[in-house]
Amino acid sequence: MTTSHIAVMTREVMDLLQPRSGGRYLDGTLGGGTHAEELLKASAPDGRVLSLDVDLKAIERAQTRLAAYEGRWKVVEENFRHLDRVATEHGMVPLDGILLDLGFSSDELADPTKGLSFLKDGPLDMRFGPKANDDGLTAADIVNSWTEDEIERILRMFGEERYARRYAHGVIQARRASRIIGTLDLVAVIQKATPGSRRTLKDGARQIHPATRTFQALRIVVNDEFESLKQAIVASAKVLRPGGRLAIITFHSLEDRIVKEAFHGEGWRAITKKPLVPSDDEIRVNPRSRSAKLRVAERVE
Repeated sequence: MTTSHIAVMTREVMDLLQPRSGGRYLDGTLGGGTHAEELLKASAPDGRVLSLDVDLKAIERAQTRLAAYEGRWKVVEENFRHLDRVATEHGMVPLDGILLDLGFSSDELADPTKGLSFLKDGPLDMRFGPKANDDGLTAADIVNSWTEDEIERILRMFGEERYARRYAHGVIQARRASRIIGTLDLVAVIQKATPGSRRTLKDGARQIHPATRTFQALRIVVNDEFESLKQAIVASAKVLRPGGRLAIITFHSLEDRIVKEAFHGEGWRAITKKPLVPSDDEIRVNPRSRSAKLRVAERVE
């Protein structure tokens, strides 16, 4: 079982986290396992890495990929918002470095059972895994139960969707006829509500599917992504040693703002004054990396 996911800015992450022999590191977003493997290589022969993920399939793939590191590597099915508790339970405190890569993986996008893609039919779930949130909320719950005003608000706030009002109204109209249960059902609702001249939106030189921002907003809310990030930063401060580093890769302007503000707050010293972005060469190889931003901060007394 292999991964199709390409990790972002791996070299930059390693240069800034500075893993070393004997160090203790936490990878809060295992994904395809690339970052975890690089941490293990750089901290050889006796550095330890603890990985977290809520996607059981990602965990299974990584267990195969990283089998050679048994004894130095452990993976736990858990949300990174609880990383302080998990690190303590597994004897990893104090940590020398923590990495959070907030992009969802190509493997998750390709899995129709998660309902993350607007190009494949699947259930309107959108959770990365059973422990992605604490209340079991799914995208189907939102589009079939929330009010028109609530749906408009999240589309505008988390998707920055210019047609938030039209799409929210379209959802309410559609669900009066029948429950919206599949990803392509929701796509059909969005396409029907999109003005004819805007069926394909432009973002710079790129063409954007009309459902892109709606799916993004629903995914963010379902997985409670921004609150999880805020809690993870607070948790990191509890378990990093003084001088230990926290690296966070974001893919959304609101995520980056949360990280920037936290790293300029008490208890942190920003290592990256401005976020690092992928090189032109990396973007050519992996176009999905184009929106990534990396910030790193050091824990201070």
